[in-house]
Amino acid sequence: MKQKADAVLPGYEPVPLPVFDATLGNTDILTRIGLVFPGGFSLERLQESWFDLVRAWPIFAARIRPTPSTPSGLSYFVPTASTLATLEARSRDPNTQPLHKHIAIVDASARSISTFHAIAGQSVHAQLDRHEVSVGEGPDPKERDAMTCCNACTSWTQLLDTDQAYLTAQATRWSDATSVTISFSHVAGDAYTIKSILDAWQTALAGQPVEEVRDLGKDPFIKLMPQEGVEEELPLGWCKLGIVRKIKLIGNLLWDIKVRRPEKTFRQYYVYMPQAKLDELMQQARLDLEQLAAADAAAASSSAASSLHSDEKHAPATASREYTVSTFNVLYAWLLQNVHAASHNPRTMSNALTIVNPKIRPPLGHVDGDYPAHQLWGGTFAAVVRDLSARDYATLPIGQVALHIRESLKEQVTPKNMRDNLAMLLRHTMWKKPSGELVFWTKRTSNYWFGSTEWRSAKFAEVDFSAAAATAEKERGKINPVAMSAHMEIPMTPRNRWVIFGEAGQGVWFSGGLTSKEAHHKNGFGRYIWVK
Repeated sequence: MKQKADAVLPGYEPVPLPVFDATLGNTDILTRIGLVFPGGFSLERLQESWFDLVRAWPIFAARIRPTPSTPSGLSYFVPTASTLATLEARSRDPNTQPLHKHIAIVDASARSISTFHAIAGQSVHAQLDRHEVSVGEGPDPKERDAMTCCNACTSWTQLLDTDQAYLTAQATRWSDATSVTISFSHVAGDAYTIKSILDAWQTALAGQPVEEVRDLGKDPFIKLMPQEGVEEELPLGWCKLGIVRKIKLIGNLLWDIKVRRPEKTFRQYYVYMPQAKLDELMQQARLDLEQLAAADAAAASSSAASSLHSDEKHAPATASREYTVSTFNVLYAWLLQNVHAASHNPRTMSNALTIVNPKIRPPLGHVDGDYPAHQLWGGTFAAVVRDLSARDYATLPIGQVALHIRESLKEQVTPKNMRDNLAMLLRHTMWKKPSGELVFWTKRTSNYWFGSTEWRSAKFAEVDFSAAAATAEKERGKINPVAMSAHMEIPMTPRNRWVIFGEAGQGVWFSGGLTSKEAHHKNGFGRYIWVK
């Protein structure tokens, strides 16, 4: 079959997308990440600094189009200087439709952010409880889109056909706060990518020159592309599903979507955990692990004594185990406990997934110089936590669940397994040419599954937009976000997907989708303070 010709856009220069960014797990997702700052910012300063940034990094105004001749099959079409000037003028024109604006500016200063997003409003006014968890619903979806991403594409198909950038911004000023949102196709990269963009915007706001992007077009994982006749080993926890298991998997998913938990019953919820509560959970986890270590030691001692009494020459070897967990392990354990409390069948085995990132854990074979000097590329993918029953997730001590997560992820992030994950995704899920085979994280298609991404390590709370504030507010010094927001547009259901944002407003933020019944379960989030 004759290969289709590469797209051509006059006034734009093509730059091939990296191959991993062009896998289906990235092309399928359009994400919005928002920060809520206390006080009213100058919308004019935000807009001017955004255009300053885009002139320094014109790739932000790029269109994405198919280019079959490139390894990824896709390219950024970066505007030339004259085209960029035309696009900027169009975006500034008040008569331009939102979908043709690169940054949307909305003045909602006649109303409080509390009327839009109640839990964020309470954080703006420092009214959230400082010792207990608070939970609240997200904004109405239609109003959410109008106030955070009115100029963003809503599907991959639309993005490929529309005269709009793959990455856009919106700033909305309320009477008591300012929300700033970056909307982007996930081909743009990961949380580190968005943090680097916000950092650069902060630099532009301060009137300082933004460092140019170096290594644009460099592909960090091109050498992991599959070779014909070479079958890579699947990463830990993954398997190929045959036709029977595919049918069972699809049947289970359809039953959940159409019957058990229809899509219309889902809402997005936000959860705020104050630092005092996190400290309490960390202390509880340490106590749990001390008790587990003592129990394991007693069991090992008893086993050794039994071996000696039975005249065995050697006592059984006991594996060295580290009884330590990270803050992320505890946060994810807590989230899993609360979500699984509402499980309709506690005996069902559950697969929890989170993300790992080769930017932090490079794959086997990585050498210095493989990665670009900039952050405008992605690497995150799902890592499988060893399965537990829903009952165990809901009832085991938090320290034990956190240790289970840590030990599972430790084996997931070996250099070999990182390479195997990347190789699997490049072989089977390339947008240009998917393999047609279904790789999945378990053979047991009846398992419940739950996934959460992790953005704490990106440290969005460090973003300081004080340069956009009024003179009186600038005197307060740094102005960091006190709440965060996010949602995504995907071709399938967003159910069972959460995000751990990280710290903001002296606490940690989470968000995800649940039915109202699940969200209010008496042994889950129903135990906490509800903001209305």
